[in-house]
Amino acid sequence: MAQIWPIIYSSYFSYKLLKRAKNRSTYTLSCFFILYALTDVLANFSILFLFTPLAYFFYILAMYFFFFDHCFFIIFSWVLVKLEEKTPYWKFRLIIILYGITSTYVFWIGYFFNGIQYDSITNWVPRFSWFFLVFSWALLAAFLLIPQIYFSLKLSKIFEGVILKRRINMFIISSFFQLAVVFAFFLYHFLFENQIYRTIYMVSALIISTTSAFLIYKSFGKELD
Repeated sequence: MAQIWPIIYSSYFSYKLLKRAKNRSTYTLSCFFILYALTDVLANFSILFLFTPLAYFFYILAMYFFFFDHCFFIIFSWVLVKLEEKTPYWKFRLIIILYGITSTYVFWIGYFFNGIQYDSITNWVPRFSWFFLVFSWALLAAFLLIPQIYFSLKLSKIFEGVILKRRINMFIISSFFQLAVVFAFFLYHFLFENQIYRTIYMVSALIISTTSAFLIYKSFGKELD
């Protein structure tokens, strides 16, 4: 159920977004939900093809989309900051491409440097090396956390009014909660022998991710022009 539930609510939110309006803002936010659902679909495929080489293929592909997916937090925040400036589409596409290229580290470090192990040796439980953990955290901090802090400060100054302030604060808080889940996720697969941490993560991550997704949709996704 933990693998299916994110697919359900992410698909629902992306459907509601695209049904209501089709513009740069809704496309960006819907991409987050679509890729989040795709990540869990691929993760389920890796379980379906357990005991075969396809399990690793689907899992590392899921990891790529997991990292790339959360880059749309930053892209969406950037779109909100530039909402009144009519930023050219080529800049919008360029940012997506750059984040997409950055996310390929999952393949290079995960596969070629044995950063991700997922086979019979690990009893088919994904394990991350310390190098992959540190490298992932460094990229998360540089390309997601720091930019999100910067854009959050900008957004808090741009939007005025009680309702808009409430919505932007809701979005900012939920985005940082979700990023915390991402950081904890990499640690979860590094501390593969710490059952206490893994249990706490599995329960809390499901609750926080669901709540964050709902608040993100409710804050700006529901009525964003």
